[in-house]
Amino acid sequence: MTDLTIDQLGELVQQHFAAQTYQEGLALTGAALLTLPESYPLINYWRACFAARLGDIPLACQILESTLANGAWYSEMILRQSPSFADLQGEALFENVAAISQQMQEADPVDSLPLVILRPKDACAPEQPGCPAVVFLHGNQDNVQANLPRWTQLSLAGWLVAMPQSSRALWAGAYSWADYETAAEEVTAAYANLGRQYSVDPEQVVLAGFSMGAEVALALALSGRIQCQGFILLGPGGPFMDDLEKWQPLLESAEELGLRGLIITGSADTTIPHDNISELVQRLNQHGVTTELEVHPDLQHEYPGDFDDRLEYALKYIFG
Repeated sequence: MTDLTIDQLGELVQQHFAAQTYQEGLALTGAALLTLPESYPLINYWRACFAARLGDIPLACQILESTLANGAWYSEMILRQSPSFADLQGEALFENVAAISQQMQEADPVDSLPLVILRPKDACAPEQPGCPAVVFLHGNQDNVQANLPRWTQLSLAGWLVAMPQSSRALWAGAYSWADYETAAEEVTAAYANLGRQYSVDPEQVVLAGFSMGAEVALALALSGRIQCQGFILLGPGGPFMDDLEKWQPLLESAEELGLRGLIITGSADTTIPHDNISELVQRLNQHGVTTELEVHPDLQHEYPGDFDDRLEYALKYIFG
């Protein structure tokens, strides 16, 4: 099997589910564990789903148990709401897995981190002058810690970086913004809490995000639920990006806000709707939201290699 990225593998997995070729999907994902070992919780989830669809309950539970044995857990939402696991509910093997997984999640300190802060040394305290701030939202199946190294340099340059983590866990290290209203409430609450703990300059606030986090960040900026001066989006995707008409009320409400923003995508990113992103950029500019689109050759669904430089450019672009 030619080595695949996790996104490419995900597309093939969806094709096998759609075609009901579950045995082939099980073989594909089993082989992928050798080439994508860092993604084993997601791959094992797919494997368990394929096994369950084949009616092999012992195999499905064995696969889930192997994930727990490697230190990762699955959330109750995944175990109870996944359609593939409908026939596993109540089975003794599965219920034992679910109970152990819940205990592991409750003991995981990462699962209880609602907000992570990076800030300049000896700055941004309540009695000090307000710091410029970026609020960054991680992508789906992602977490704050995985993104911290990308934003450390910005805090060293004098910016306060606030990174809320979604409360909707999928599995260990993977959190989702799938429900927009829940995401909006969590992020606005985190931002309000930020203002109570630190001194933030309200004239220098930027919303940023990756993938689904980018979509949520843009919606929050356009709606004015978090007052900011602009946005930085990396590979935005999600239900709004798939249906541009969902943006129309937000575009109309943003016409007087004076927002500016930069959207960064990769030409090799197969997970996002490139045509829709280009059209959205046009609509943003037509509604007075000055927006630039950068398309990086050969970049997949990831940060550009020169991200620090792109971040510096984006902030200069937003603040003129």
